[in-house]
Amino acid sequence: MTKFDVVVEGAGPAGATAAYYLAKQGKSVALVDRAKFPREKACGGGLCVHIEEFDHIVDNWDDFLESKCKRGIVYGPDGLAVDYTQETPFFYNIRRFTFDNKLVEYAVDAGATLMEGIAVKDFRVTPDKVVTELRDGSTLESEVIIGAGGSFDLVARRIRADEGLPMKWRDEDIATALYLEIEVGREYMDHVYGPERISMAHIKFQGLDGYGWSFSKDTVLNVGIGCPRSTIRRAKKDNPEWDERQYLLDYVATLKEQGWFPRDLEVTREMLAGSNIPVGMGLQPSAGDRMLVVGDAGGFVSPLSGEGLYYALDSGRLAAETLEGLFEHGDFSKAVLMGYHRAWRNKWGDDLEWLKVAWHLLMFMPSSLIRYAALDEETKMFFTHMFVGSMPAYQIKNKVLALIAEGVLKQDVLPFLKQSKVPLPEVQSPAA
Repeated sequence: MTKFDVVVEGAGPAGATAAYYLAKQGKSVALVDRAKFPREKACGGGLCVHIEEFDHIVDNWDDFLESKCKRGIVYGPDGLAVDYTQETPFFYNIRRFTFDNKLVEYAVDAGATLMEGIAVKDFRVTPDKVVTELRDGSTLESEVIIGAGGSFDLVARRIRADEGLPMKWRDEDIATALYLEIEVGREYMDHVYGPERISMAHIKFQGLDGYGWSFSKDTVLNVGIGCPRSTIRRAKKDNPEWDERQYLLDYVATLKEQGWFPRDLEVTREMLAGSNIPVGMGLQPSAGDRMLVVGDAGGFVSPLSGEGLYYALDSGRLAAETLEGLFEHGDFSKAVLMGYHRAWRNKWGDDLEWLKVAWHLLMFMPSSLIRYAALDEETKMFFTHMFVGSMPAYQIKNKVLALIAEGVLKQDVLPFLKQSKVPLPEVQSPAA
């Protein structure tokens, strides 16, 4: 049996970041993942600007940065769009194949021990240690185990069982994402998506809750759709022939019609990949005796956009910071480890709750919200920054609600009373 201070189950961004910071502290860390790196991960690959908090990210941009997004276009279900540009990036584009692998390399370079291609079979927590059993028959002993294994993580399930919680996320708290990445060449990208590297979203595509996206990397387009699993199940119940892969192919066809996707490139079902993303505002609680969960395992994802990379890295860092001072006294009880839970709750827990409210608002009145933003520059700015996560949502929620109320008055009530129409701006697509 090999001994470590901490076993991290899952080497995605959250797990790799936790391992990186723990190793920097001088702790012995086992970073265990069933996959071998590099590996692909279904994701849009956007980093909100809060990622600039991490020195080992901004100091190594050249390792993985694909493009800086300075312009965003968000289409509503009626075709009206919000078009917003700023001089500085409001998010960064990466490709998960490269980015995740680099985070693992940083953790290993800091001193973590990578065990890849080996899945965790089970673990048990005793009063004085954690014993983790791997699928190859070997065992690891540690003071603490960190669950970073995604939506259906083993550690998260153990915490749920201990707390008497439901053993899985509700359908409405899980989003299903399907995506593809395709090489289109720098000439096409420069011509169509420009130096601003436009990123776009189509809200409620074909009337379903969720959105489609097209994110422009360097020479690659990342195109996908994301919907709550409950929405997908209802769609299949209403129409047994409905299929989410065809839904994404339909979205690609729409992008081709609008000029945002090369018409001569064929996309097949075999090119599509998917994943489940928890958007339930965080596991309550996210700690147990000798156990912590980070990233998707804890449900740390924006309920509005599905962006989870910042929360993944930050939860990994907060977990490491919480553990740093505990090894001297050796108390890893739930009561002590709940300091981690309070840390993320205090930093961005209110954000997750407000973003859930914003999601429901956007799905309830998408055309109106996009119209208000299209007609008012201040509303447009706050709308865009809230969607991409570049402003703390809880800090601007009152401003956003005030701007929505102002939009209702100026663009709905007064024109109705005056029996007049408000002229709407047009967004020119490349096909126009």
